[in-house]
Amino acid sequence: MHHAWRGWLTAALAMLTLVVLLPLATFLVSVWLLGWQLQSVQSGSMAPTYPVGSLLVIGPLDAGQVALGMPIVFDDPELQGRLVTHRVIDRVPGTTVSFITQGDANATRDPVPVPARNIRGHVLWHISGLGNVMDYLQWPRSFILLVALPAAVLLIGEVRSRMRRPKDARSDRSAELLASK
Repeated sequence: MHHAWRGWLTAALAMLTLVVLLPLATFLVSVWLLGWQLQSVQSGSMAPTYPVGSLLVIGPLDAGQVALGMPIVFDDPELQGRLVTHRVIDRVPGTTVSFITQGDANATRDPVPVPARNIRGHVLWHISGLGNVMDYLQWPRSFILLVALPAAVLLIGEVRSRMRRPKDARSDRSAELLASK
């Protein structure tokens, strides 16, 4: 009975790895190789296009590629260190390249134009709800889930394996002694 339970547990872990972890790892490696970034949606300014809690996949973008109607990600010119995703609605005339942006759910344009140097990329696609998961799995939860937990499972398995070996060796030796008598 005990061995059957271990077999089912091993099969379940293998399926979890194949169904969840392998595609997730493939996705994350692809994001890294393609130079994309991941960002979660924190406010409703782009709803319903990008609902709060969505995961945005951001691709690199040169300022020369910016087009009207394109959702871009940029450093907020008013608040240092804050990333914003809004749609380009106009280009500011003049020699310095900058853009007028507005959130889809906002009634007015953003008050300050976005200089080309502030643009970080454009939204390639999004996955609703996955941004909340990404936010939840920040440090230290990601470390626990991806490093500590697998290390603990490996360590426990190794300790249990080593604890069984002497018993098996003793029982084999006892069997040999009995057989020789």
